[in-house]
Amino acid sequence: MAYMKGSEALLKLLRHYEVEYVFGIPGATEILFMDELEKHPQIQYILGLNESVCLGMAEGYARSSGKPAFLNLHTGPGMASAMPLLINAVNGRVPMVITVGQNDSRLLQKEPQLSGNIVGMAASLVKWSTEIYHAEDIPVVLHRAFKLAMQAPRGPVVISLPQDVLGEEFDFSLRPAGPQFSRFRADAQSFEKAAEIIRSAAAPVMLVQEGVAQSKGALHQVVRLAELIGAPVYQAWMADVNFPNQHPLYYGDIETAGPEMKALLERSDLLIGVGCQLFNDAFYKGLTVLPTDLNVIQINDDPWEIAKNFPVDCAMLGDVCATVTELCDLLEADEALRRAAGQRLETARRRSAEKKDLLQNTIDKNRDNSPIAIPVLMDEIRKALPQDAIVVDDCWSSSPMLRSILDLKEENTYFRPRNGGSIGSGLPCTAGVKLANPSRPVVGIVGDGSAAWCMQSLWTSAKYRIPATFLVVNNATYRQVKTVRKIILGDYPLNEKHVGMELDDPIINFSALSESMGVKSCRVRNREELESALRQAFHGNEPFLIEVFAENNPA
Repeated sequence: MAYMKGSEALLKLLRHYEVEYVFGIPGATEILFMDELEKHPQIQYILGLNESVCLGMAEGYARSSGKPAFLNLHTGPGMASAMPLLINAVNGRVPMVITVGQNDSRLLQKEPQLSGNIVGMAASLVKWSTEIYHAEDIPVVLHRAFKLAMQAPRGPVVISLPQDVLGEEFDFSLRPAGPQFSRFRADAQSFEKAAEIIRSAAAPVMLVQEGVAQSKGALHQVVRLAELIGAPVYQAWMADVNFPNQHPLYYGDIETAGPEMKALLERSDLLIGVGCQLFNDAFYKGLTVLPTDLNVIQINDDPWEIAKNFPVDCAMLGDVCATVTELCDLLEADEALRRAAGQRLETARRRSAEKKDLLQNTIDKNRDNSPIAIPVLMDEIRKALPQDAIVVDDCWSSSPMLRSILDLKEENTYFRPRNGGSIGSGLPCTAGVKLANPSRPVVGIVGDGSAAWCMQSLWTSAKYRIPATFLVVNNATYRQVKTVRKIILGDYPLNEKHVGMELDDPIINFSALSESMGVKSCRVRNREELESALRQAFHGNEPFLIEVFAENNPA
């Protein structure tokens, strides 16, 4: 008989699942957990000063490591505080196991202070939420939680942990974890049907999204598929490297409910959606973008996404890498397909070269602007980046320019918020990515509006000596909101001032805030200062913040 307290069993299970870090902010309901954690130095506690910092760091760690992040939050208020960035993790299918300290279960009917319906709060968001009532349920629930977090479609789970449960003793024996079914293949008949549709297409187009990045090895197979059929590749929302952005077949982001998408599909006869939603735009356009005679093939590991918004001609439910690999093998010997693909690829190469020339002209034209022009800023970052660097992108209005300039061709080199849409993840996500990649340079490029949400991330980075580079683009405005205003109300100069959209009175001194939290910093106003600051940051071995004053016009 191996009797032990619930808190001891919980830590043994975390060791079993090779948990490296616990991201959290403790309170009274976490005392038993924290006391037991001190006996396990192999697991490092990473203290955030609010729950958004914890969630952001956990997202960066989970997405970059490929492993589920483990968080420990405090009661109902802690759960509520975490929800803005939890929405990002849920919509981005980020694997997390989140425990939330609950009051003693013998008090709950009296509605004690700080209590709350933790399970109910989480239920509308996460894959699964539950509350443990007996210590002997801890192994069952933890095994299920880690399994569900990693099982496609991945995502967070939430466990409410009453304090008394962690103090209960029970007979505990550790058993191996159950299997995870990640490489399941699509139905055999769907491959022949997809190949038939592809062979008959004269104007195919592909749409990709984060399902590619989430399937290990899928990126290169998706490139192989695009080259085999000569299809232009678009993304509804680029949040990872789902296709090399400098590849001639990569045509960039597209608003899937807008006029551009409607025109694209009207001149196409086949749409292949790989690891993406079809379609989930944020703004109502009142357009029917999908022609009735357009063939649609959808490849996804999430049955909810398959044919969610309209019927598809060929549904391929399976792991993206395994499915695309098998489909490519089926198509590879088709010489007629290869010839047609080669002609389409030549057209794409000419378009790509013209686009690069235009971009270079824009950079050259603005090279000596002060404050620094956004194209010049992003080009200087590109030139200074070490070869194996990882970029975290949370500079919303400047992000299109950054993504046009960087050469993103490998997995695990670029991270941007996914479908959730909540700002504030950039600084903590950068620290989390660095924890997952201690030997690689990591830089977070963050807008001033987003940085203001989670500045406490710098204190955590200083405390745990997380040597990431944080670059804050300070243009003293919520320019992304102005961009959305333009979409809704029509064209106008984006440097106009509007109610609730300005951060210029007073202008936030991010450098001073950084220094106050223990992270060295500098302020940059021109290109020469930027070059020096980037060299200092990338060749140092400590967290460092660069505040760049940028013109309020990233185009």
